[in-house]
Amino acid sequence: MSFPIHRACYRTLDPDFAGPVFVADIDRTYLMTRFSSLRGMARIPFERAEEKQDIEGMARLFREIRSGPDEVERSTPLYFVSASPRQLRPVIEKKMQLDGIGFDGTTFKDWSRVVQRMRLQRLREQIGFKLTALVANRAELPLGAEEYLLGDDLEHDPLTYALYADLLAGRIPSGDAERVLVRNGVLAGDARDIVTAVRRLAPGSGVKRALIRLERNGNPEALLESGPGVVPCTGAFQMSVVLWRLGCIARSGVGRVASEMIHRGIDPQRLTVRLADLVRRALIDPDDARSLASELAAHGLVEPLHELPAVDPAWERVQRRAPDRVWTPDEYLEG
Repeated sequence: MSFPIHRACYRTLDPDFAGPVFVADIDRTYLMTRFSSLRGMARIPFERAEEKQDIEGMARLFREIRSGPDEVERSTPLYFVSASPRQLRPVIEKKMQLDGIGFDGTTFKDWSRVVQRMRLQRLREQIGFKLTALVANRAELPLGAEEYLLGDDLEHDPLTYALYADLLAGRIPSGDAERVLVRNGVLAGDARDIVTAVRRLAPGSGVKRALIRLERNGNPEALLESGPGVVPCTGAFQMSVVLWRLGCIARSGVGRVASEMIHRGIDPQRLTVRLADLVRRALIDPDDARSLASELAAHGLVEPLHELPAVDPAWERVQRRAPDRVWTPDEYLEG
């Protein structure tokens, strides 16, 4: 592919493997990387692993994902993607090791090749980069791999993940895919290469869910149209509850994520509010929410959940949508 990326893979899955595979963003999903200014970008290559600050609860969540839904470690396949320069791989991978996160591969943006080719807009262009990384990773996964994607709402992850899921599933016609990508800021050559690579992929299990950590405005309604495939979450606690309900992590893991967040200064009342919000959005059954809240409150991790909100009809309709519907909103497909 023409977009410069640099990949490292540390595990080859059995061709007969079938089940969840997680691919997660690093920047602003796991680590507090600053891409919003030139000064922030300039500092990235010089930070040490000990200076990298993880977002509260996310390292614990990745450990729970790795362990899976049972109390016995199963080493769920986990891959990371970062727009940081490839030279930072040793630093970021050391940070993951310090945080106890097991992982199977990483993909970084190759800044030096970007500069050599004098396509400097690629330093901040994320959709083409991330689609290139996702498709390259998918090409090495078994057909039975069911992808779960984690990202944030600062660098176009919701749109990128929706486009990726739709491309894999053929919900965007291959003859129109290149136009759609260019319309959304992907350079023409990169769009052509991405579409060509997708066509070469054998049909597989595709993407099951994309969880998005909200930071830009904290409003889940902004992603209503992309549901139920794209799931907006306020922090690691909501992500943990959603992944528990999807059968990807253990119920006890929700408590461990909550505990980590409390130790990082998050008020238990905030977690109660976030649990109630999942009920409002029909992401957790009210009875399950009461049971979970009672269990967590007994350990001082949330405030008692005395009153549950009514389920929002709009979100209830979202959860009833067919899973094979188009994830990408019309505004990004038309014209």
